[in-house]
Amino acid sequence: SPAKFAFGLVFVGLGFFLLAFGAMFTGGGESLVSPLWLVGVYLLHTIGELCLSPVGLSMVTKLAPARLVGSMMGVWFLSISLGNKLGGIAAGFFETLPLPTLFGAVGLTTTVAAVVLVLVMKPIKKLMGDVH
Repeated sequence: SPAKFAFGLVFVGLGFFLLAFGAMFTGGGESLVSPLWLVGVYLLHTIGELCLSPVGLSMVTKLAPARLVGSMMGVWFLSISLGNKLGGIAAGFFETLPLPTLFGAVGLTTTVAAVVLVLVMKPIKKLMGDVH
């Protein structure tokens, strides 16, 4: 459901905010930080991923016409691959940013996407009809 997607995006955003906060203590990469920062980030990102990927796959199978489910699954995975490609291209533009700024920007972007999703949730649910 769109709500689970929004929760997933919030958790991913929180993970990046935690990463940004932890990156502030690196001293420009010259000091060591606790690996527990990464454990927290992985925890938040994993929870977010568990709210996104299975829900997305489930929605594709429920919303696609029966004869097109396989093709729509392919489109779902193609969209993920295109997102990864665009992320790699975008990373080239942002590699000069300090890590706290970079991680904070990613966290903010993800959180804004979650808010936008919440704002358009009713029309999406209407388009979904009886599928839950």
